[in-house]
Amino acid sequence: MNRRLIGMLVAMTMAVLVLAACQPVMPLQDAGAQDAAPQEAPPAGEEVTLYVGPELVDCVGIAPMKCLLVKENPEEDYKYFYSQIEGFEFEPGYEYELRVLVRPVENAPADASSLQYMLRTVVSQELVAAENGGISLEGTTWQLVSVADSSGVLVAVPAGVEATATFADGSVSGNSGCNNYGAAYTVDGDRLSLVPGPMTMMACPDAQMTVEMQLMAAYGATASYTIADGQLSLHDANGNVAATFVVQEPAALTGVTWIATFYNNGSGGAASILADTEITALFGEDDSLSGSAGCNNYRSSFTVEGDAITIAPAATTRKACPDPIMQQENEYLAALLTAATYTIQGDVLELRAADGALVASYLASGN
Repeated sequence: MNRRLIGMLVAMTMAVLVLAACQPVMPLQDAGAQDAAPQEAPPAGEEVTLYVGPELVDCVGIAPMKCLLVKENPEEDYKYFYSQIEGFEFEPGYEYELRVLVRPVENAPADASSLQYMLRTVVSQELVAAENGGISLEGTTWQLVSVADSSGVLVAVPAGVEATATFADGSVSGNSGCNNYGAAYTVDGDRLSLVPGPMTMMACPDAQMTVEMQLMAAYGATASYTIADGQLSLHDANGNVAATFVVQEPAALTGVTWIATFYNNGSGGAASILADTEITALFGEDDSLSGSAGCNNYRSSFTVEGDAITIAPAATTRKACPDPIMQQENEYLAALLTAATYTIQGDVLELRAADGALVASYLASGN
């Protein structure tokens, strides 16, 4: 009996082993693999050609940002591009032709693009020649040549009066014809707005003060600008020209005969040179300073370090002239001793004291 039972158990065990051997072998799975969601193939997308402009521009999406300028047809105008092109490294100053894969984004957030852009190929990258012969609004020193008067008529800046503007990093500065000034600006394409800011408070002759007031009024009215044929024009909201400037090429300090137009008379103001007199200054390469003080010739020396300047007391000839001319001469020579800095803007040289007060203003001979 026991033998028969043992025989049956052995037979059953063998049958189980045979059945197990007939089952397929399953591959090993990573831990948690049974919980992974099935992977769907991403959308194939579409490959397109995009043309990218040479600069980033201010734009507003959810917040202020910088946008590429992009178009799909080379004959079209550029449009703001609020997305990113993955894998594309933009370098200003170049126009690009790109092949880009565009794919839809599944479940894109409401504030994000529903399309994904991925760079495939940079077909071309061409350096763009700067417009207007390389002249731009920013980084150029501009000299005022005309400005609108109180009735809106554009009038030329009088001879001997010089006003300038240099735009950089949201701030414009220069000389308004009399005083130094600062102002803030914002630019968006050809749109330009100016907010006059701090200014020195020196009193000047009427011609200078008139130009100063007209220029500040023009700044306040500016809504856009254009640059054409080397000239900068500021336009008001109606498109009328409020002021025009040309590029200023500075003269050298030395080797130029400078003719004085104004000087500090010691009473806190800039005085015009007397009629029928001429005051000159010639800064030599040997650090000598010479010229006419209106009656007598004078000779001195100077030192320069950067824009800092120091002028030594002058020796003069001994000719006698009418009292007003002698007074002008003495005031001019005394003013030279207070010079601490100098600037040259175009053909105008200004010497200023340490506190910013004008010492003397000159115009290069022949201008």
